[in-house]
Amino acid sequence: MVRKLSFPLLILLLLSACSYGYDFVVINKSDAPIEVRYQLKRWTPETPGKFVDFHPPAKLTVGEFQKSAHQWQKVSKDLYSFDNLTGTCTVTVAPDEVLLLQSVSNYQGSENQFDFALIKITGSKGTIDLEGRQAQTQFKVESDTNYVLRYR
Repeated sequence: MVRKLSFPLLILLLLSACSYGYDFVVINKSDAPIEVRYQLKRWTPETPGKFVDFHPPAKLTVGEFQKSAHQWQKVSKDLYSFDNLTGTCTVTVAPDEVLLLQSVSNYQGSENQFDFALIKITGSKGTIDLEGRQAQTQFKVESDTNYVLRYR
């Protein structure tokens, strides 16, 4: 006996496709702390403090990050700075520490899905200064859900 699916049920099944989260992270593989500065794309001086997508930075150790299940630890407000006028966040990342910049659902590589106008990483080995699309494309896929930028 063949049963027919009702049209609403069929639509529900099609719309409930799997959703995946993708993390954009900076990993400090040097032997000294680094400073990571990033500026949000859609921040304007006319809307300071109202950028709903800003999330405080979060970190993990490299060991914790390599586990399949990990819980990001939000960075305390006194350990990072955020400039309300420019939408720029600055945070220090210790050696063998991972900084979460952004989590994106169903990332497809679109510039609209990437929140940063610039990313600047400064450490004892020099400076990495990335702007616009270059900031997005310098992240390398290292697993099914991680885009990684390593400072060595």
